[in-house]
Amino acid sequence: MSRDDTSVHMLRSFVGDIFLLVGLLVCNLSLEKLWVQTHRGFFCGDESLMLPYRDDTVTELVLRIIGIIPPSILILIFEWTLLRKERSARCFSIPVPWWVRSSFGILMSFSVGFCFNEIFTNMGKKVIGRLRPHFFDLCKPSVDCSLPTDFGRYIAPNEYTCTAETPLLTDNLRKSFPSGHSSSIAYTAIFIAIYLERRSVWKNHRIFRHTIQLAFLLMSWYVALSRITDFKHHWSDVLCGYALGMFIALFMAVRGTELIEAKKNNSSPAHEVNLNHQELPISA
Repeated sequence: MSRDDTSVHMLRSFVGDIFLLVGLLVCNLSLEKLWVQTHRGFFCGDESLMLPYRDDTVTELVLRIIGIIPPSILILIFEWTLLRKERSARCFSIPVPWWVRSSFGILMSFSVGFCFNEIFTNMGKKVIGRLRPHFFDLCKPSVDCSLPTDFGRYIAPNEYTCTAETPLLTDNLRKSFPSGHSSSIAYTAIFIAIYLERRSVWKNHRIFRHTIQLAFLLMSWYVALSRITDFKHHWSDVLCGYALGMFIALFMAVRGTELIEAKKNNSSPAHEVNLNHQELPISA
């Protein structure tokens, strides 16, 4: 392949990846805005829906910050450390260091998986429509469950209205399953744990590497538990959300970046991994 062909290939890959990421963001936004929220009824006297409303221990903004920025910085540092001495490629006479190409490929895979995780999660929320544990506290349904005729009876969606809050908030009350916080933070933690295991720059400092891995896993565990103690989700919502994020992270590690692959020679101290159609060295 000539230098010009290589430059065209690099540019096409870059533009294609950016368009893919933008398309996924638009798809997720369209899903959130256009998909009609499922409305479910409830049983009068269901104590699992009568917990008090609490503010988020981990807000949506904080979740995005800890779920995106630290992993991105970590990937950039690791790739620079691994590949900073490699010869730069050229794209239309512009030098592009190998560590930049590698970082872009891994970050794109991470971002694409993150977007798909959001799409899967939001689709579950829209389709299932499970009521949050603080449903009664914020909705205050127009049904008197203290009446003997209604207590224990299933109240269909067309038999009640929420009397306390705006339609936007009442729609949010129907998004308990699965837990978005749990799926997002689990995806980040598992992806980074696998990345650190396969792209380690600390061959002789495994404890340090494992400490970072466990720190991410501990952070994800805390966020998941906070969704239960904040009465935002039922425990099963958190469990399923965490499992969803874990599954997508494993899929992206196997198929998106091939961070997990079978070694052809187990005695070899190192092997190569394909990142965004590039052959790059990787430490064992």
